[in-house]
Parts: sequence; structure tokens; C-alpha cells
Amino acid sequence: MTEQPNSTSNNSSASNSASASRAAVNRYGESQPTANAYAMMLSSYLATLLILLLSTFSSAPAEIDSTLMLIASGLGIWLFKILPLLLFVPGFFSRSHKSAAWLSYVSMLYFILAILLAFTPGASLWGWAMAASSTAMFISSMLFTRWKKADERQAND
Repeated sequence: MTEQPNSTSNNSSASNSASASRAAVNRYGESQPTANAYAMMLSSYLATLLILLLSTFSSAPAEIDSTLMLIASGLGIWLFKILPLLLFVPGFFSRSHKSAAWLSYVSMLYFILAILLAFTPGASLWGWAMAASSTAMFISSMLFTRWKKADERQAND
């Protein structure tokens, strides 16, 4: 005669696993992989901004004599380059998976720019660095979107 498993032990193990999964949630209601993807997305976003800033100032024209004019024109060009990325700053603060999904699409535009820079003489270092950071931004934002939606679904269940 085979023994049937005790239904109370099954229920207690299910409640233990549910409480264990809830215990691994940070203050934003995110699991550890989601929090890691967010951190990677934010760091690659900032790396892309920094690479764009450094590449803008490294290829400054030699005709500008005034340091103030060089800084002002460089910052103006840099702000023009990063304008699409600045649209996602509110989404970073709210940790929105919708903003992360759109960021992944926009990061591909920066990947195209990076590949063009990579094969430009004198700018290949900046191009390859930006290709790496935009690829990391794409992958981490897609993973954040996927895992954040799963966390929200799990919280609603």
C-alpha cells in the first residue's frame, strides 16, 4: 500500500517557498536579478553619457582660441548628442519597465553611432567603447524589463 503525501506538509512547503521568494525582494519590490539588471542598466547609461562627453571634447577643433568658447560649444554639442537619452531620466527614478523597454530601442541608435565611430580614423577607441556600453545598456534594459514585469506579476498573485 502506498502512502499518500500529507496535504498539510505540501501546503507548508508551498507557503515556505512563497515566503522565501518574498524575502528576497528589495525595498522597490524587485528580486535580486532585477536589481542587478537595474544597476547594470544605470551604469551602462552613465558610461554612454561619459563616453559621448569625452569623445566630444577629444575631437575639438583647433581653431577655437578661447577656453570658455571651447567648453560652451562642446557642452552644446554633447547635449545635442544625449538629448534622446535624457528623455529616460524620469523613468530611471520611477524604475519603470516601460521606460527601460524604450531605452533598449534607443540604445540601438547609439550602437549604430558607435559602429560608425569605430571605423572612423582617430575615433575608433571611442567607437568601440560606446559599442560596448550601448550593447550592455540594451541587454540590461531588456533583462530589467522582463524581470520587472515578472516581479510585478508575482506581487499581484
